[in-house]
Amino acid sequence: MAYNANPFLERMSERTTSDTEFVRLFSPKILEKLAEDAFDGAVHVFRSAPGAGRTTLLRAFTPPALRAFWNSRNRPELSESFQKLRNRGLLTDGDSPQLVGVYLSCASGYADLPSNEGLEQEGLFRALLDCRIVLRTLRSLGALLGFSGPEQLAEVSLDHATVPRLQGIPVLKNALDLAKWAEDHEQRVYAQLDTFMGSAGTNFPVHVRFEGVLWLQSIQFVHEGRTVGGQRLLMVDDMHKLRRKQRALLLDELTVMRPRIPVWLAERTVALGTELLSQGAREGRDLREYNLDKMWSDPRGMNQFVSYAQNILDRRMKNQDVVPVGSFTQCLRDKLVSSEVRGQVADGIQRFRNEVQRHQSKVRYTQWLARADQYTVDQNLESLLELYVTRILLVRDESKRQLSLDLTLTEEELEDRDSSQVRGAAELFMHDELGIPYYFGFDRLCVMATSNVEELLALAAALYVGLQAKQVLRKSEPVLSPVEQDKLLREAASRKREFIPKSHTEGTRAQRLLDSIGAFCYDQTFAPNAPYAPGVTGVRLSSWELAKLTGQVKPLGYSMTLQRVLAECVAENLLVQRESQATGSRDSGTVFYLNRSLCTHYGLPLQMGGWRDVSVGDLMKWMERRLTPSRKSLAAT
Repeated sequence: MAYNANPFLERMSERTTSDTEFVRLFSPKILEKLAEDAFDGAVHVFRSAPGAGRTTLLRAFTPPALRAFWNSRNRPELSESFQKLRNRGLLTDGDSPQLVGVYLSCASGYADLPSNEGLEQEGLFRALLDCRIVLRTLRSLGALLGFSGPEQLAEVSLDHATVPRLQGIPVLKNALDLAKWAEDHEQRVYAQLDTFMGSAGTNFPVHVRFEGVLWLQSIQFVHEGRTVGGQRLLMVDDMHKLRRKQRALLLDELTVMRPRIPVWLAERTVALGTELLSQGAREGRDLREYNLDKMWSDPRGMNQFVSYAQNILDRRMKNQDVVPVGSFTQCLRDKLVSSEVRGQVADGIQRFRNEVQRHQSKVRYTQWLARADQYTVDQNLESLLELYVTRILLVRDESKRQLSLDLTLTEEELEDRDSSQVRGAAELFMHDELGIPYYFGFDRLCVMATSNVEELLALAAALYVGLQAKQVLRKSEPVLSPVEQDKLLREAASRKREFIPKSHTEGTRAQRLLDSIGAFCYDQTFAPNAPYAPGVTGVRLSSWELAKLTGQVKPLGYSMTLQRVLAECVAENLLVQRESQATGSRDSGTVFYLNRSLCTHYGLPLQMGGWRDVSVGDLMKWMERRLTPSRKSLAAT
């Protein structure tokens, strides 16, 4: 078996990955989140940011992958994938796969077609897609039947009895003959591109409708006297590579066609452009939309994503021989030991003593401070956390003194005011002020991935480099301490932020905007009384502010630029968009949360929920001139 230097850097959607390797690394957990009606006859649109697993999901239903799943059905480590595919009715124990999964990518050829409007231009687009559907279908059928070469398609006959009358696709009895026609037809389309400005001629290859889908759902394949490939699935990937008019034409005509087979159209969310900020799902009997980025956002989603992530990473760990462990989670210690941060604990306790010195003469806080004195004796993390909780509650009470009687506060009142949110803020303050690790452990690694497989693998790759170094030096067991994890993950998060201007159309403005949101959230999070514990990680535009942004009311200057930048940040998973419902004290709106890896870079908590209202004017200023936090992290200085 060949092992990779860093198995977490390999992307399964790449066609260079063999089908055997793909099946071994594929996590079947994602099949649990696939909609029950995904294989019904209709148009199904899958959208996601890059790296959410869209192309990987589609590849799993191609004939070579299905054959590999079926051949591995008796291998214990791969049987789960087979069982889940069998439960979907896509594989059986006794018979080889029967699903003809036809995969096409729009990454090449279609955007080269003429961009001007007209029946000829639309017909040329339909003709190219139709011949590719036919050709890819026949090649997929050959893979399904285990043919070693295309010439074996001559063994397959075509039954057109149930095929409607088609103008663009000929009635040929032999699959090899039809494959040759499709190849020739594709060449004619490209030949026409070279002479498009001239006369079209009588043999101009234009189609008046997308006949490839009608042909695919009706044609019968006969091999050795029996009908094969009775199940069909058409998968059109990379739709974002098409021109906007081509996408609209394909989507509208296929929906009107009401296909009897499932037609999957997959694209990056960026294809929606600024529509993303105000889109509504076009659901119906014949059109279903799925957002893979929001697949894990339901109440059970995070727990399911952790299980999914563990399955992905453990499969990768088996694809290496440097670190001698079976599970990725075994490599990450999730408990911080006080002795590892003894110096920071001592500094924190002294800091607490200095800051509460001014309260020593106040009768109101006598019991609270007496309780805190007991914790200053023990130089450990648990005691330090209690002191930071006490400090936050002291600041809160002091800010509200004018509203309360000057009575002595009891220990019970301190405990009543304590909460998991306050403790989360205290833990974050300890990280910010003292450099005590915060970003470590498998659960937080999964949260940092923001439900994106590619981000998960990038973070895991950074941790794996640390594991490799430990193994080469043979200094200790191949387990990363919380201190090491925190350092490696923060470095990976910083690289993500630095790469934004190089990898996005509006990258420079996007980076300034994200830095400004990060600075704003930082100041809100680390106010001494932790008013939004555990912290703020997003900003909200009210419905009125959104109306300014989308032009429903008189727009402000540069609002179109801001609209493009925000839409791209959402589409590229740099911001996570969530709707905010109206309450008695505020109207509805949209919250834009920072990507969780970026939260790590900015030193923010990883929970969602904390946000503050801003205006379109604020965001426009931040986009053009970076906002800086009013205070700096002491741990970073």
